[in-house]
Amino acid sequence: MDDDLFKKARGYALRLFKLRPRSVGELRDKLTVKGYEIDLVEKVVSACLGAGLLDDSAFAKAWFQSRLKKYGFRRVSRELVDKGIPKDVINTVWEQVRGDYDEETLVRQIAERRFFSREQKDTPVLKRKKRVMDYLARRGFNLSIISKVIRQL
Repeated sequence: MDDDLFKKARGYALRLFKLRPRSVGELRDKLTVKGYEIDLVEKVVSACLGAGLLDDSAFAKAWFQSRLKKYGFRRVSRELVDKGIPKDVINTVWEQVRGDYDEETLVRQIAERRFFSREQKDTPVLKRKKRVMDYLARRGFNLSIISKVIRQL
């Protein structure tokens, strides 16, 4: 019975990987929520680690690369923490991907697109700037960069 339960839990884990890559923390959480005991969860996580299906560094790098097109470092790193990635792994991966990321250019593109949108054209300038600034802040961009870009609009 124990072996059948392991196969069932492992099968569930493999189905999760079909949807998208997972972090170790996410897999643990999903298996626990599904009702599997901690011993079995750890056994499945170990099996997935051994098979090369789990790699928090690779997961964090892919997450950064996909999310930094729309969001700032603060938000993306918070998402990774929520997914169970240790902060030291996040910082290490950030140092690797940081060179390819130009936050000011991205903030400027998003700010200009939102500031000059048709929906905003009848809104007073200060109110438009405030809306854009709030939007960018919610997206996790650096406040000093946001302020600099907003002043230039």
